[in-house]
Amino acid sequence: MDTSGTSSIFDAISMQSSLRDNAANTALSNGISLMEKKKYSQAVQAFKQAAAYKPDLAEAYSFQGDGLVQLGKKKEAEAAYKLAVKVDKTLDSVYSSLANLQVDLGKKKDAIQTLKDAVKVNWQNTPAWYTLGHLQVQDGKYKEAEESFKKVARLEPKDGNGYYGLGLALNGQKKYDEAIFQLNRATSLKRDFSAALGELGQSYIGKGDTAKVKEIIEKLTKLGTNNANIAAISLKEQVTKPKIAYADASGSSLSLIYGPLPLLAIDSDFSTPGATKGLTAKFVFDSDMDMKSVMDITNWSISKAAGGDAGLYNNGLYSPKSASIPAIPTQVNYDPLSRTATLTFSVAQNDTLDATIDTSHLVFKFKGTDSRGVAMDPTGDEYNGFRMESF
Repeated sequence: MDTSGTSSIFDAISMQSSLRDNAANTALSNGISLMEKKKYSQAVQAFKQAAAYKPDLAEAYSFQGDGLVQLGKKKEAEAAYKLAVKVDKTLDSVYSSLANLQVDLGKKKDAIQTLKDAVKVNWQNTPAWYTLGHLQVQDGKYKEAEESFKKVARLEPKDGNGYYGLGLALNGQKKYDEAIFQLNRATSLKRDFSAALGELGQSYIGKGDTAKVKEIIEKLTKLGTNNANIAAISLKEQVTKPKIAYADASGSSLSLIYGPLPLLAIDSDFSTPGATKGLTAKFVFDSDMDMKSVMDITNWSISKAAGGDAGLYNNGLYSPKSASIPAIPTQVNYDPLSRTATLTFSVAQNDTLDATIDTSHLVFKFKGTDSRGVAMDPTGDEYNGFRMESF
C-alpha cells in the first residue's frame, strides 16, 4: 500500500502547525515588548493575534488581560483572564489577577469563587489563599479567614504576611492575646511592617491597654512612612478621648473667674425680689462633639465645689445668702464649627435682694460623647473657674 500521499499530508499539517506556533510566539514576544514600552493598545492587538494563531496559548489571554487593565477596559480584561485559566488551570497568578479585578468591578462573590477554584487546582497557591483571607475578613467571616491565613503561614513560614493576616482574623474574633502573638511574629519577620503594627495597636485597644497603644503609635511615628503615619493617626484618634478645652467668656453672661458676687452685680434684672434670670456659660471642646449628646441637658450637671481640684464653694463657709444652683441647665446649644456649648441655667434673687453666687467655684460636668461616639476623658470632663482648666 502506497502511504506516501498520506505522509505528505501529515508533513504539510505539521509544517502549518509549526508555522502557526512560530507566528503565535512571535506575536506574543512582540506584545510583551510593547507592554514594556507602555504601548498597551498595540500590545493587546499583538496578544489577540497570538491567540488567533494558537487558541490554546494561555499566556496570550493572560497578557491580553494585563494590557486591557492598563487601558481601563476591565470587563474585557475579566473575559481575557477567564479564557486564560480555562485554557490552563495551572496559571496561579492569573487567578489572583482575575479575583482582584472582580473585586474592583464589585463582584466580590465571584472573586471569592475564583480564589476557591484556584486553591482547588493548586492548594499551594499562596497568593490565592492570602487574597481569599482578606476578602473573608471584609465579609466578617473571621473563622474562615483564620483557616485561609493558616495556609499562608504554613506555606510561607518565613514571610510575615501570613501572620499579619492571622492577626486580622483573630482580632475579628476578639482573640486579642492570640492576635498579639501572631502580629509580633509578623513584625519580627518583616521590618517596618506598618500594617501589622497598626493591627497590633487594634489588639491592644481591644484589651483596653492604652499604654501599649501609645507605644505602638510611637513606633509608627518613628517609621515616618505615609502608611505608618496614617496608622498612627487612626490609633491616636481611637484612644484619644474628648475633653473640655476651656471656658469662653465672650458671649457668656456669667464670668467664671470671680469669687462670691451679689446677683445684682451680675445683672440688673435681679433688682426685684424673687426675680429669676437665665445665666449663660460657654465651653469649648477639643474634639468634634455629637450635637444630640451635647444638647441633652441630662448629660450636664452643675454643682458647688466641695473640695479637691475644684476648691471650696464660698471657701467652705455656709451663707444663707447663697443662691440656689440648679443641678442641670435649662437649655444647651451647640455650635459644631467652633465646638462650643452654651449652657443656660436659671438663678433666683432672694427677698432681701442680697443673694450671692460664687462663680469661680461652680463645677460644670459633661458626660456625653463626641462625634465618634467616644465618651469623655474622665480627666477633662469637668471645668470651673478656680482651676481655669478642665479636670
